[in-house]
Amino acid sequence: MLPKIDVPMYDLVLPLSKKKVKFRPFLVKEEKILLMAMESDDDKAALLSIKQILNNCCLSDDVDIETLPIVDLEFFFLNLRARSVSEMVELQYKCNNKIKDEDGSEKDCNHIVPIEINVLDINPKLPENHTNKVVLTDKLGVIMKYPTISSIENTNPDSSEVELLMNILHDSIESVYDEENIYHTKDVSKEELTEFIEGLTKDQFSKIQQFFDSIPKIKKDIEFKCSKCGYEEKIAIEGMQNFFV
Repeated sequence: MLPKIDVPMYDLVLPLSKKKVKFRPFLVKEEKILLMAMESDDDKAALLSIKQILNNCCLSDDVDIETLPIVDLEFFFLNLRARSVSEMVELQYKCNNKIKDEDGSEKDCNHIVPIEINVLDINPKLPENHTNKVVLTDKLGVIMKYPTISSIENTNPDSSEVELLMNILHDSIESVYDEENIYHTKDVSKEELTEFIEGLTKDQFSKIQQFFDSIPKIKKDIEFKCSKCGYEEKIAIEGMQNFFV
């Protein structure tokens, strides 16, 4: 019988749920899944591949990948990638600055500049004013929960943006409260919850939207400088697929 190969173990605290996770680096079998995800242009398929890899590598029995907030899931994967491949990710950014051609006309610089990012420097934090309690009126409000991967899994791939938003809202409203009662959405029908959401005023809906807008993202702000024309700007690298490489 061939000897088993020992692998290191790491600990990580997730930014939203504050759960402590123990994990191992991914192996060749997980890297094959990752390569398939990198080749896909489907964000949903990529996220499902991430979930599969995390399930394989997570060593904490009390951590359920299915119920983790998406930001926690992405942060977990980012750290797993750093421990499995490298802390550094090299991206390429095309300079969009306008420069003068020899004949005096303007053209795009288009120079490709390599950018290195240490993914362990990415640490999403909740803003101080962030709250999951959304007050709609003096007598009515909702308690929100963070979107999970199930919000995306349960969505038809052909759904419109409005349908996707409604699906996320259904999964993210934990309860509705008034002066006398708390109504848990798990105890009401989908139709009743839909009717409640569709009955919100524009101002009330905007208050719920602020909850989602203030959830931190997997994002890295960097100072870009073109080595050809000298153009400088601040750019934000955002989205998990940017950190797959």
